[in-house]
Amino acid sequence: MEGSGGEAWSRVSARDVEVLEFVARFGVVPRSAMASWAGTARSMTLRRERRLREAGLVEVRKLWPATEPVLTATRDGLAVCGRDDLRVALVSLTTLRHFSVAAHLAADLESSGEQLLSERELLAHERAMGERDLSVRLPGASHHRPDLIALGEPPTAIEVELSPKGSARLDQIVAAWKAAVEKRRFARVRYCCSVEALPYVKRSVDRTEAGGQVEVGLLPQECLNAAPQLV
Repeated sequence: MEGSGGEAWSRVSARDVEVLEFVARFGVVPRSAMASWAGTARSMTLRRERRLREAGLVEVRKLWPATEPVLTATRDGLAVCGRDDLRVALVSLTTLRHFSVAAHLAADLESSGEQLLSERELLAHERAMGERDLSVRLPGASHHRPDLIALGEPPTAIEVELSPKGSARLDQIVAAWKAAVEKRRFARVRYCCSVEALPYVKRSVDRTEAGGQVEVGLLPQECLNAAPQLV
């Protein structure tokens, strides 16, 4: 492997590039989520992180004293793993917890054999296609994308719900998902919720009579345990 990273590039392995693509796909990825996806212990994870950072393929940032470092792929990193369709991810405290949980959930699901598209990949796909074929239309001509798609014929939409939403907004989204499943655009919709958000989503599914199309459950505890608590 050659490039502007010089000698550092020669130390980057093919497996490193596979892990780099996971970081690229999910944008802002906690160190522990990268380790979970790759199946590596702390020492190996740190060595891989160092190789990628020294080659200029990732940036590593710590946004809050109580949170772990997060990785983002640089422009060179996106190119190396063949993901020029994605943009360099923006890192902010506002979205850190949601991105972290989504990355941990994705690592868990892909480790169990599911094939996923991230929200970043969904956006890139819709941008390239020029249509919102993986989103649902809401009243007022706005659209809503899921956090993940599990590939299949048809695909399954996966929502990560961490905070309670207003009932009107949530009902619009759930009703739109119900309609999309009834039209066979999606096989089903899975809501993966925090303890706080779970009852709100369940009540919305009851109000919209979407129980046959929308499944609601708790996020795996390991995902929530690893997510940053910004207090």
